[in-house]
Amino acid sequence: MITNRSDVIAQAAAFMLMTAIASYTAIQIQGAPPVGLRTTANLEHVVIAVRDLGAATTSYERLGFTVTPGGSHPSGGTTGNGVFFGNGTYLELLTFYDREKAADLAKFLEEREGPRSIAVEVSSAIAIRDSLQAAGIEANEPTKGKWESSSPVTKEWLTVDPKPALPGNIFFIDYLKASQPHPNTAIGIRSVWVMVKSMLEAKHTFERLGFSVGRQIHAPRFGAVAQEVTLGRASLMLMMSKEKHTDSDDHEHTAGSDIVCLSIMVHDLEATRAVIKARSGRTLEVYKGIYGSSVSIPANLTHGIEIEFVQNAR
Repeated sequence: MITNRSDVIAQAAAFMLMTAIASYTAIQIQGAPPVGLRTTANLEHVVIAVRDLGAATTSYERLGFTVTPGGSHPSGGTTGNGVFFGNGTYLELLTFYDREKAADLAKFLEEREGPRSIAVEVSSAIAIRDSLQAAGIEANEPTKGKWESSSPVTKEWLTVDPKPALPGNIFFIDYLKASQPHPNTAIGIRSVWVMVKSMLEAKHTFERLGFSVGRQIHAPRFGAVAQEVTLGRASLMLMMSKEKHTDSDDHEHTAGSDIVCLSIMVHDLEATRAVIKARSGRTLEVYKGIYGSSVSIPANLTHGIEIEFVQNAR
């Protein structure tokens, strides 16, 4: 729902009171015919829906993250906290306090907690709308949102929602971003792993929108071959649902978003393990993933999304 998504963006604006502002490079979306317009796109944040914001905040702090308080937003009935990284990406822990205003989110949380959507920042809402339409994908007119509070800071933005939804329930936004230090040394989202019904169709969709569709990678942890789609300094990793097979029940994906896992870069993987063991008592075993030395946090400790910490992935 666009209103609720705008509230997510409003929370990000509030967090801009922080002084650490990240900057990073963006990729150029080269419009493949018939897409002729140009814009830039970066993976910005992942929305994680939670039933109890306080409990979720505590859970993420125990994993060594710094969680920044957000605020309430009367227009959408939502509230959330942010986990910001130095490369401009962040996690949004989102819940609701008004069931009627936040009907979509409330319905989602009736079934389970977990990843809700992916926000991709673009330099031009008009250009991405036209690119979507030229690729045969319906898109709403850019919708203006505004954050208001007692703070002197005011932020405005535009959102664009593709219909039907792109893999991972992607929506497009343009707004400021912030970062903060984390005891677990996390520095940013490296990849978001997303299940798709048809790899060929998903690949074609992103190619038609002009995104950089890169290599295919064998991912033993998921028993699948993943197709990489570059989004600035981060990636989408697309996998076929029927190929997914693991030895753990922790890799369940979320109905409605199909987001399976987050790969998060850290400066020091051993420091990450030490912080999590000290705070939660959990010892994490190191394994060799596609980005090298990695450790994994099951979804039952993160309110619905598996998190993989990776050492200096890029």
